Amino acid sequence: MFRAVVWRGHRCQIVLNQAGKQIRPNELAPGYSLASCYVGCTSRNARMTSTRAWPSRATPHLDSIKARGLYNNDVMKHLKTYSIKELTVTNDGTLLRILWEDDHVSQFHASWLRHNCHCPECRLDYNGMITVNFDTLDLDQLRITGASVEGEEVLTVRWQDGGTVHEGPLLLAWLRDNCYSEQADKDRRSRIAVTFYDDKTIPDVSYDDIIASERGLYRWLSHLSERGICLVTNVPKQTGMVQQVAQLIAPIQHTIYGETFDVVSTPRPVNAAYSPVKLDLHMDQVHYESPPGLQFLHCVEFDPDIVGGDNTFADIHEIAHKLREETPEFFNTLSRVPVTFQTVHYSREYPVHLRIQRPIISLNHHSEIVSVFWHPLLVGPLQVHTDDVEPFYKAYKHLYTMINSYKSIYKIRMVAGDLISFNNRRVLHGRASYSNQKGTRHLQGTYVEISEFQSRLQVLHNKLGDGRPATRCGSLDWQ
Repeated sequence: MFRAVVWRGHRCQIVLNQAGKQIRPNELAPGYSLASCYVGCTSRNARMTSTRAWPSRATPHLDSIKARGLYNNDVMKHLKTYSIKELTVTNDGTLLRILWEDDHVSQFHASWLRHNCHCPECRLDYNGMITVNFDTLDLDQLRITGASVEGEEVLTVRWQDGGTVHEGPLLLAWLRDNCYSEQADKDRRSRIAVTFYDDKTIPDVSYDDIIASERGLYRWLSHLSERGICLVTNVPKQTGMVQQVAQLIAPIQHTIYGETFDVVSTPRPVNAAYSPVKLDLHMDQVHYESPPGLQFLHCVEFDPDIVGGDNTFADIHEIAHKLREETPEFFNTLSRVPVTFQTVHYSREYPVHLRIQRPIISLNHHSEIVSVFWHPLLVGPLQVHTDDVEPFYKAYKHLYTMINSYKSIYKIRMVAGDLISFNNRRVLHGRASYSNQKGTRHLQGTYVEISEFQSRLQVLHNKLGDGRPATRCGSLDWQ
C-alpha cells in the first residue's frame, strides 16, 4: 500500500511506501499511479486530495464482506458501481467529497461514514446489524484521516477521534445508492412517488397464477403497489381461503375482529359492515396507532337475486392531492389540526376502548403526503384549541363532500369466487345498501401489515424485477 500526502495548498508532492520510505512516482509498480495511492495525512491541518482515484488491485475488504454474508447479490446486481474521479477530505477532516465518473458529487460526513462502516467490528456477519459503540465514540474529535479505493467496489476510510484510530470499508455502489445530496434525495423520492391513473378499471389476476409461481405472485403485488387495488378471480368458494391467499404475502394481522372476519348481516351487529346498510367510503380501523395495511375481502357467497351490495373504492391520496391543489387552506387545516378516532364498545365478548388523536393528513419533512386517515363513523369528539374548531369543521365538510361526490371511483359487483385486495392505507372502500331477504351475501376478510407487504414486494422487485424501490403507500414512512 502507498500513501500520498498532500499538504494544504499544494498538489501531491510526497509518496511513501508502506514502510514510510519516500519514493518517486516512476518507482510505483506497473499499473499504478499517484491517484491509486492511499490518500492520507498525519496532520489535521493538512488537506487531502487525489486528482484521480484509480483502484488498487487487491480486494481483501471486498472478499471479507462477501465471506461475512454482507454482499447481497439480489440487491447489488441492481446497483451500478461508479468509479471515482476524485476524493477530497474537507472541512478539517469532517467531510469526504466524492466526484463520481458521471460528475455527480456526494459529500459524506465523518460521523455518517463511521456509523456505516462495514468492518467486522461495526457490523455483524450475515445480518449486517450495526454494532458501532457510540458510548466510546467522540464525535467532536472524529476526523477522516485517510481514504482509498480498493479494487472497483470498495472505499476504505480511516478515522481518528482523540487517540483512537479506526479503519474500515464501505461498498461504493452502496455509498452511491445512499448518497444524501439534495439531488440524490430528490431522485430517490421521485422513484417512490405514487402515480394516479385516470383509468379506474380494477386490474385482475387469477388465483391459479398467484399460487403457481413467484412471478404470478409478483404480478399481483405489483398491481397492489402501483394501483393500490387488484382483484383475484376464481378463488375456491370456501371459508378460510382469504387467510390462505393473504398468507402468500405475509402472516395475517390480528385485530379486534380476530384474524379473519365475516361480513354478513347479523342481528345486533358489532360493526355497521355486519348489516345491510350503506357504508360510506372509509379506511378500516383508524383507531389503531398503525391501522391495517392490505385488506382482503373474499366473496364466499353472493346470491344474484340480492339487490344492491355493490362495492366502491376511491384513492384517498389522489383526493388529498386534489384538495391541496384546489383549496390549500382546507388542506393545511386538515394536516395541522388533529381529529379523534375512536371505537368504544363494551357490549362484546372482548370489550374495546380504542382512541387516538392525529391529523387526517400527515406530511413528511418535504411537505409530501405520506398518509391520510378517513373513517367518518369513527370520528370522536374534537378536542382542540377553540380557534381551530370552526376551521376544522369547514375543512372536514369540504373533504367529506369531495370524497362522496368523487367521480373517479372504482366500482365492482363481486361474485362468488372473487377476492378483492387493496391497500387500506391508500384506497377507501364502501358498499351500497342491499336487501338480504332473497339470499345471502357473505364476504370473509383479513389483513396483512403494510411493512410486511412492502418487504415482500421489495424482495420480489430485487429477485425478479428491476430492483426499483417499492412505491410509497401510506405507511407513514418519511422517505
